[in-house]
Amino acid sequence: MSSTLFDYEWQFLVQITTRINYCTTYTETCNTFLQQIRTLVPYSTGVVFQAERDSGSVRLTSPVSTDGYDDKFSHSFFIDGKYPHWNEFVMLPYSSVFRQSDIIKPGKWEKTRVYRDVWQPKGMFWGLFIALVHKDVPLAVMGIQREKSQNDFSDRDVYVFNTLKDPLERKFFSLQEERRVSTRDGTDRILKASVSYGLTKRETEIVSLICEGKGSEEMCQALYITHATLSKHLSNIYAKTKVKNRTQLFALFL
Repeated sequence: MSSTLFDYEWQFLVQITTRINYCTTYTETCNTFLQQIRTLVPYSTGVVFQAERDSGSVRLTSPVSTDGYDDKFSHSFFIDGKYPHWNEFVMLPYSSVFRQSDIIKPGKWEKTRVYRDVWQPKGMFWGLFIALVHKDVPLAVMGIQREKSQNDFSDRDVYVFNTLKDPLERKFFSLQEERRVSTRDGTDRILKASVSYGLTKRETEIVSLICEGKGSEEMCQALYITHATLSKHLSNIYAKTKVKNRTQLFALFL
């Protein structure tokens, strides 16, 4: 199958890998892949999601796309059992490449709810995906789609994705490790600062959640407290740290 690629295409694959390795953030890596791969594998729309395990399935968040995807779309696009046979691929312990037509044949695909509710309104029909998994730990899902009037992705296109699969896995694993280190360092800073301001354990938990970008409802659910109790804790935190709002609190701790 490798003979289907010309020398200049191999050179471009090397260039894509190099550009991806130069990226420093998740968003930059996603955009670089989506922009560069189009030269070798033409497509209509593309999207990349971060992936993580959640209660026996894979949860996808943080979409970066060519066509305005959001978290609500990613929720219906891939999980909650709406996507036929999806877990057969994304739950593998290693990275894999697959086409939409590998999951379900086109005739049956058109009758599914996810196609009618999600894909069809966006004009999508054919899909080609990479599920990036490092040692049974999901990292990301990268996908490109074509309209129904276009051809399905070929074996050559699958081969191109398989060639990029391993370097992409290494890159996204590296980005995940950097996020973990950053989160751990941020937690250490919060704990040290909380001690210096005399915050209680509960107040420290609230500060940590604020620094994670959580809203009031999410904090109440996470800590099993009422909004009134949360407001009381926040008033105490503001008094001890001498700030006036959550924005100032976030800046003080991080």
